[in-house]
Amino acid sequence: MTKNIEFPAESDGLLLNIVRGQLSGVPSGKVKSHLEHRLISVDGKATTRYDYPVRAGQLIRVRSASVNERQSPLEVLYEDAELFAVNKPAGLLTVATDREKDATAFRVLRDSGVAPLFVVHRLDRDTSGVLLLAKTAAIRDRLQNAWDEIITRREYAAVCEGVFADKRGRCDTYLRETSAHKAYSVPRGGDGGKRAVTDYEVLRENARYSYLRVLLSTGRKNQIRAHMQDLGHPVVGDKKYGATSNPLRRLGLHASALELTHPATGLPLAINAPADKKFRLPKEGTGL
Repeated sequence: MTKNIEFPAESDGLLLNIVRGQLSGVPSGKVKSHLEHRLISVDGKATTRYDYPVRAGQLIRVRSASVNERQSPLEVLYEDAELFAVNKPAGLLTVATDREKDATAFRVLRDSGVAPLFVVHRLDRDTSGVLLLAKTAAIRDRLQNAWDEIITRREYAAVCEGVFADKRGRCDTYLRETSAHKAYSVPRGGDGGKRAVTDYEVLRENARYSYLRVLLSTGRKNQIRAHMQDLGHPVVGDKKYGATSNPLRRLGLHASALELTHPATGLPLAINAPADKKFRLPKEGTGL
């Protein structure tokens, strides 16, 4: 398949069968490969499932394996004419700072020929997961100017110290930042404080650690890290925000999902980043 193909499903059925029927001249193995690489979407939502249920009339898009995807040194989660998303590894800055200009996700992608790209948002150096970039300045500006309206879901996985008394809850505070760039909560209406809302749910736990699903209603810098410290359960590996253990040998924070209204098509788009197998609930007493 050398070009993008779009077509509406003529009847209900499973995605693999419908694409095979529409593209009868394309080998079955190539169709499966496109699914595995998230190159096939239904109504703007990419999937790897062969048995994804499709309803008549839904728009199926089959994208070509582009030069960007072959050359990208980072795992590509999604790409179309306007957007490009990768799974950023922990330990890599998003963009340059005064002290670090070379080892950044943006520089790595640019230097390997994945261009042009424009930075839309940032992840902390030690946070892994979905990093969304734009392919044009116009799309970047549209996303940045209406980020809270366009982004409909920001989900993280977090590994935290201790056992939560409340297995689900909300932290709603106002955050400020110190001169050392550390976020901290202040009373409502406090000078310079910006509202930050974090919802969490404990998915797994043992006597020492908890594995959480975290949803952001706001996107303040270091929001999750500051709120977990406020709750008395800092993110593992986060010494800056009170952690005393580092069982994962990294910060226990991963941006697992980003859902949005596509700024060009208006269709819903979900981008998911699988966490590394080492990102898990640590075993009790072993540090692993």
